[in-house]
Amino acid sequence: MKRVVLVTGASSGIGRAAAVMLARQGYVVYGASRSGNGAEADSLTNVQMDVTSVESVAGVLKEIELKHGSLHAVVNSAGLGMLGAIEDSTAQDIEVLFQTNLLGVHHVCMQSLNLLRKSGNAYIINITSIAAQMGLPYRGIYCASKFAVEGYSESLSQELAGDGIHVVLVEPGDVRTGINGNRREVENIASRNVQRHTAIREQVNREVDGGMEPEEVAKSITRILQTARPRLRYRVARPKARIAYYLMRLLPDRWFEILIRKHYRG
Repeated sequence: MKRVVLVTGASSGIGRAAAVMLARQGYVVYGASRSGNGAEADSLTNVQMDVTSVESVAGVLKEIELKHGSLHAVVNSAGLGMLGAIEDSTAQDIEVLFQTNLLGVHHVCMQSLNLLRKSGNAYIINITSIAAQMGLPYRGIYCASKFAVEGYSESLSQELAGDGIHVVLVEPGDVRTGINGNRREVENIASRNVQRHTAIREQVNREVDGGMEPEEVAKSITRILQTARPRLRYRVARPKARIAYYLMRLLPDRWFEILIRKHYRG
């Protein structure tokens, strides 16, 4: 029996790359996105799903249950980016980001659990970011949402340890996706923040444009699903991002903070 995988955020970026690669590896893949559009490949079915809606998520999982009876893995790749100073961010900005980046993950995990348990050896792979490990200026709300998924996943991993479900975090560095064009930005920027906001936007865009191809992250996801006892965390990043992570662990907090501020010309 072929193993069934649900991939969210499958219309672009990491989700799209993972859906295609897994389908080519022989998995039966459901690529979910708000538009319902995605790449075409054998064994890949594109479905419309809004991760912020319990009803929408439940409908897709019901379809999978009726057709296949169980589910081998969930890859939570749907997410939103955001740029802006915390003081310029509104409650609505925060709610929108957390609705997708945290509650969206929760809805998919909870609606999937019964099907995953039937598999007997299942995986929940939550895509976060290197930014889930360190606060970054003018991306505080985004970092907070990814920090939240990390804590959520650590707890869920412990709670599901006896159920044959492996919870795994994948933390990419900069990845060349369409996020630069789709990233949310605060609308009302305080005059004292305009210059730095603009400079950081340009720097972040350059870093994303020069990032890894999403297929690099997709390869890691594929390897995880072929690993009997996966680690909790996998960092998929270029050396610069990896070095930043290790410096964060080694240096006093304020020293590391100074390095980050200098990197972002602060």
